[in-house]
Amino acid sequence: MDNHKIEVTGISEPLLKLIDERIRHQGSDRSAYIRDLIERDIWGTSSTKKDTLIKNDAKCPFDPKQWEADMKLLAQLAEQIPVLPPEAFTRDSIYGNHD
Repeated sequence: MDNHKIEVTGISEPLLKLIDERIRHQGSDRSAYIRDLIERDIWGTSSTKKDTLIKNDAKCPFDPKQWEADMKLLAQLAEQIPVLPPEAFTRDSIYGNHD
């Protein structure tokens, strides 16, 4: 992994104390804690879970039979979707006053 640095400024002393308290409870350090926060914000999960999600996604090749079953289910449920009137698809109804 490349060693990139990010400088974080403007953290108040009380907030820094709270961060350090959390770090002590986790048995981590500031860098690891901040990396984990960033990864959770980007990936929606921690780095260990992210790696698992990426591996699981890589293990799921396209399954034509599953796709066909999903399409049949969608077609069956499509009858329950209400039909919208034509004016729902006009430019004005979509964008309104926005140019």
